[in-house]
Amino acid sequence: MFSKMLNFRSWKKRHKYTELEMNEHDPSRIRSSFDESLGRIGASSLPEWPNFPFEEELKDQQNDQQSTTSVTPTPKSRFYPTRSSVKHSSSFFKRLRRMWTLFPIRDISWVVGFSFTIGSTAFVVNGFFLLLPLIDPETKFSTETPYATPASSVLGTLIFLIGGYAGYLEGLNFREKEMVLTNGLDLENIEIPDIRTKVDDGTSPQESEPRLDSDSAQSDGTVQLRSLRTSTSTIHTDGQVNELQEASLAPLLGDSAFIYLPTVHQICTRYAHSLYFHAGWVQFLGTIVFSLATLTSLPGVLTSSPSLIPVLNLLPATLGGLLFIIASVLQILHAQDKWWIPQPVKGGWQVGFWNAIGSLGFTLAGALPVLGTETATYVGTLADFWGSWAFLIGSVVQLYIVMGYYA
Repeated sequence: MFSKMLNFRSWKKRHKYTELEMNEHDPSRIRSSFDESLGRIGASSLPEWPNFPFEEELKDQQNDQQSTTSVTPTPKSRFYPTRSSVKHSSSFFKRLRRMWTLFPIRDISWVVGFSFTIGSTAFVVNGFFLLLPLIDPETKFSTETPYATPASSVLGTLIFLIGGYAGYLEGLNFREKEMVLTNGLDLENIEIPDIRTKVDDGTSPQESEPRLDSDSAQSDGTVQLRSLRTSTSTIHTDGQVNELQEASLAPLLGDSAFIYLPTVHQICTRYAHSLYFHAGWVQFLGTIVFSLATLTSLPGVLTSSPSLIPVLNLLPATLGGLLFIIASVLQILHAQDKWWIPQPVKGGWQVGFWNAIGSLGFTLAGALPVLGTETATYVGTLADFWGSWAFLIGSVVQLYIVMGYYA
């Protein structure tokens, strides 16, 4: 027996079994031996095994799929959708569906298009009430003249007033070129059209000057005008680094950058050469003047003094239409790169064009009845009808353009 034990010890030394091999059936000993081996090798020399959160990624993918495949949008997504800085390459029918399913009430451009769409619809109905009795007297009903015709006219005028004020705010907040100026430079005294995004030495904008961070910019008195859909490039003015930003979308209602009431200095400098701003306030003034003609056309207002109808009714209607024409022409000129070259492929040009036709119809509707003949009255009523349709087409086109920025 003693000799067998000696033979076993000599055989163990000869084969040099490790502790792991001797205790392969003991898990606790195996683990401790492995830890000791790591300690001898040095755990820092081994690469760390990457941590892949497979479960979290799967959950995020499932949530994204559920959000994209949601069939019933929430009221928040309908009235407060996310506006993109660039247009989506969506189909024609998708945009049409968005026009009647999304209502971005904070987008001032949408407010303008939607208001004039509803107002133009009311004027189209009013045109039916005025024109059909002249074409076919049998279509006239008892409540048409005292109720239906003035109600549709008043409704269209009130909504036009909302749209006109929204158009004024849109022109006030529309920026084609904005700047981030450093070291106390005054934006309002710089002619923006004279500044071009060029690098004279042929180097790229990134190689010319480094951008200033927000902290240093604030400490140096940087004036930053924020806008949507901006493209930034570096320019040099008197050895200082500025940033030119081009924008085509107004800020959303409620944003800190949204302007409701400009100063006189801003109007005389910043907005003096803005065609879009002038188109907005002229159109708003036209809606105010046009509303005077609507009030005086109500039954019973000028019934006892028909001699005042040309002055208090037809003159405001004609003047309001002329102001609409001026605003529409300014919209067309703003959409064109060169004022003498029409660009009908642009959506903004189409809006101005159809608004100009509608404005011409409203002008003729107020001016022709002054002649006092039956033919002039008929042609004026007909002009009011097709003018309302033209305004409706222009408003729908504007809504279609706005929906391009929403998914």
